[in-house]
Amino acid sequence: MTIDPIAAGGMGVSIDTPAISQAAPGASLADMTGFQGALGAAGAAPAAPVASPDAIAPAMKAMLGEIEKVNGEARSVADVAQAAAAGGADMTPGEVVNLTMKCHEFMFHCQLSSSIANRTSDGIQQLFRQQS
Repeated sequence: MTIDPIAAGGMGVSIDTPAISQAAPGASLADMTGFQGALGAAGAAPAAPVASPDAIAPAMKAMLGEIEKVNGEARSVADVAQAAAAGGADMTPGEVVNLTMKCHEFMFHCQLSSSIANRTSDGIQQLFRQQS
């Protein structure tokens, strides 16, 4: 996750972001770590050190695992839709119901992950307010 310095600057927040790492939407933490290692092996100075996947806290691993699961579900829905489109024939009512069910399941998991992230963010903000 990155913060847009221009948008944050409009909120009166001072953000120093010289070492933000941005990855493609399909990149996993292991991909980023592998890329960072390849840069180090090539002699390039890394912008910011990336911890190995083993150094991540268990709670963070669980959260990233859920996000990867949502990505997998998105790929699954896309594969089913592409297979139906590539078939050339009209979808049967059973296939339509199956695709609709997969879409609803995907959206449920997206909303659940979003709700968990929002509640976590609210809790952290409350902790910071209490410490001030």
